[in-house]
Amino acid sequence: MNQEEQRQLEYAIDEITEIAKGFGLNFYPMRYEICPAEIIYTFGAYGMPTRYSHWSFGKRKNRTYET
Repeated sequence: MNQEEQRQLEYAIDEITEIAKGFGLNFYPMRYEICPAEIIYTFGAYGMPTRYSHWSFGKRKNRTYET
């Protein structure tokens, strides 16, 4: 990641944070880590240390409320 991409990422994070605050969302500060694709592939191949819920579980639960 070059310096321009880093600057764009920081700007986007700040903008998203302000939008979330504008909606009155109460959230903890986020910590972002930039890592190579090989690390992500390793997580996918060997799993996470604990079971993290996938976003699709929340999507499925939301559908039950809509019906």
